[in-house]
Amino acid sequence: MRFGISEWINGMGLWNPLAILIINVSGCFLISFLSFVSDPSGEFYLGPRSRIFLLVGLCGGYTTFSAFSLLSFDSVRHSRFTDLWLNIGFSHLFCLLGVWLGYRIGMPFPRIIARIGRLLRS
Repeated sequence: MRFGISEWINGMGLWNPLAILIINVSGCFLISFLSFVSDPSGEFYLGPRSRIFLLVGLCGGYTTFSAFSLLSFDSVRHSRFTDLWLNIGFSHLFCLLGVWLGYRIGMPFPRIIARIGRLLRS
């Protein structure tokens, strides 16, 4: 679903990050809706396995940003503002660090693979 939406939006030639923004926002809506509609204390409880499948499997597979946002919202709802800001700050900091590390570690791989290819052909 994420791939299809991303391809559709990117095919329109609009703002490049728009597809990810739409996926993240719709995923946040969906996980919130499913979380509160299927809350164990409510009238429409699906059971623990169905609830986990919908929240973690469906929404988590669609976008992990939805889980991040639900945790942040839950912190606000329960007045755990320290948890909120730590979640936001650490997520941004460590995710950017992870992207940078992946870039730095992955940078030499195309050259290494090209060298191995040349060696195998000779």
